[in-house]
Formats: sequence, structure tokens, C-alpha cells
Amino acid sequence: MTPPFELFSSRLQSRSLAILATVAMLLAGCTGSDNKNAGQPKAGSPNAGAGASASTPTKAGAKRIILLNNTDSPFWDAARAGIKKAQEDLKLTDAGFTASMDSNDGTETGQIEKLRQYGTQSDIAAVIISPISSTNPAIADELKKLKAKGITIGCFDSDLDKKFQEHREFYVGTNNIAGGKVLGTAAKMLKPDGAPYVQFVGVDSQQNAIERMEGFTSAVGDRFAQKDRKLDDADRNRARDNVRDVIAKYPDLSLLVGIWSYNAPAIVDVVKEKKARGKFTIVTFDAEAIAIQQMAEGMIDAMVVQNPFAMGYESVRYAFAKSKGDQETLKGMFPNIGQPGGDILDTGLKVVVPPGSPLKPEMFESFGKSVEFLDMAAFQDWLKKYDLTSS
Repeated sequence: MTPPFELFSSRLQSRSLAILATVAMLLAGCTGSDNKNAGQPKAGSPNAGAGASASTPTKAGAKRIILLNNTDSPFWDAARAGIKKAQEDLKLTDAGFTASMDSNDGTETGQIEKLRQYGTQSDIAAVIISPISSTNPAIADELKKLKAKGITIGCFDSDLDKKFQEHREFYVGTNNIAGGKVLGTAAKMLKPDGAPYVQFVGVDSQQNAIERMEGFTSAVGDRFAQKDRKLDDADRNRARDNVRDVIAKYPDLSLLVGIWSYNAPAIVDVVKEKKARGKFTIVTFDAEAIAIQQMAEGMIDAMVVQNPFAMGYESVRYAFAKSKGDQETLKGMFPNIGQPGGDILDTGLKVVVPPGSPLKPEMFESFGKSVEFLDMAAFQDWLKKYDLTSS
């Protein structure tokens, strides 16, 4: 017969071993042998949060459509609204799909790492990217690998260089050469005698930056002298410093050109700081919420506005149709697929002007129906219609 104390000790030891075994099993269940969360950002890390959510596997069985941007910016809020609306309209959840945007950190390395991460995950149906560099072979190579796995690959907002476009099926977004020409036309009409100017942009390796700046330069013509192109690598403090630098460096400067969305408020901040509004004509791309307010205050002379809402919506619509084998929708979106330019869906442009602007709709008629002319009040009505604060 076992003494009472030894019996108690034996039972206690047995229970302890059972508890330890249970804990071990739970831990094994959390890590999982398939390691689905390998390489995911930890909570509180620089890449955690709203942007990281697109890289985190969803509930079992759901297929994901991911839009990967180039850098985080309020510009993408409208695209997120488009993604959300597409998910609702197309009933993605009922079909076992989700759609979301993932945010890059503004670097080429960041995009490459995210693309590699997607390649380790089995629940991704489509990756649509705004490439931070159109010519980086490593980005193109990762897209090629994803495509080989059967993942639908597309571009939005900015395209790949022509030598890499075979790795994506479609492009949804602005005709950026035309966009640069539209902005250049606005500048030319505002400054008919010409002007020395500087263009401000994040990076000059992204296709939309290249095309917009070259389109602008070709439209303004020989009376305009480009003094500089200033890059800020998507750093907003540096964007403001760039404006300060050129104002100090070029005393004859009279035209400031914002190419990426945050360049508009950066330009306005410094012009206000210098109390120099009377000296400068300011023309910009895109309409962040703060830039819209600045135009209403008379600080911006013209904005060429894209349609990121449509970029988000139409990218999801294509990817979902492709996943379902819906040829009717695909053909309706890209009726000339297989022909030159047939894989491009142009989401159009708006020229937005403040009250009392000398710019008129007829000045932009040569660009056709893809360019819409709106005064500030009409543009704000358009934003309200889609429950947007920026575009």
C-alpha cells in the first residue's frame, strides 16, 4: 500500500505531467507545421497595422486579391474605398474571396520582400502592384515567379517598363504621358509667356513619374525652362526642404510643379512660409484632402486629378472575373486584348480649378472624353457622391 503522502505526490506529479503535455500540444497547434505566418510583421513593428493586414492569411479557404502600393499616402484612401465597394458589389465574401491593399515602405527592397512573402502563401489569387521602380529586374522576377504559380498579376497607378510587361496581364490607371501633357497645358495657359520651373517628385524610376514629367515638358514647349527636378524618396520633410532649396537657388523661378500627391501640400506649406504666393504659379497632380482645402484657399492654380477609386475597383473586378473564368466581364473590360495597348484600362483624368480661374474647358478639348474639366464646387460634389475626401 502506498503511503498517503507518496500517493498524493504521485498524483500531483501525474497531473503536472498532464498539464505540461497539454501546454505543449497547444503551443504546437499555435505554430502549426505549415508555418502560414512565417515572415509576417509582428504587432508594433514598422510594417504592422493596416498595410500589413493584406499580408496576413485570412480565414481558412478564402482566396485573397492584394493590391500592393508603392508607398503609404492619403492618395490611396480613395483606392481603398474602390476596393471595398468592389468587394460589396461583386459579393466577394459569398464567393470565398477577400480584397485589400497592402502598403509598401517606399523602397524597392520593401516591394521585393513583400512579393517574396506572397510566394510562400497558398491563399493568394491575385497581386496587382504599383511598382516603385518600373525597371528593377528583381521586382519583375518576383512577379514572374508569382505568375508561374498561377497567380493573376496586374499593375495599377503605375506600369512596368515595356521590357517587363509580359509578366503582368493588365494595367489599370492613368495614361501618365497624357496626364503630364494635361498639366503642362494648364501651366502653358496660366503662363502664356513661359516661365522657369521645377518639378518635384518622390522617385524618378517609377513609370508614372517618368511619363508625367516628360509629358509636362513636351507640352509647355521652349518658352519654359526646366531649372531642376527634385527627388524626395517619399519623405515629406525632404519634399518641403526641396522647395526651400530651389526657391533660394533660383531667384527667377516662377512655376512650381508637383508630380506626386503629397508634393502639392509640401509646395504650398513652403510658399506660405515664405509669404511668396504672388511670385509663384502652382500646378500639381492629385487631390489629397489638404490640397483640396489649399486650392479652396487660393493656394493652387490647377490640379490634374486621377481616379484611384476606379483603379481599386476595376483591379478587383478583373482579378475576380479571372479567378471565376468570367470571360464576358474580361472581354468587356479589355475588348482589344491582344492588340497594342489592348491590356490597358484608362481610368481618366480631371482638371480641377479654383473659383475665378482663367482656365476654361475648351482649352482641354483636344484630349477628348478621357479628360473632364471641373471647378472646385463640382469636384467637391463628385467626391461627396462617392463618399471620398481625396482623389
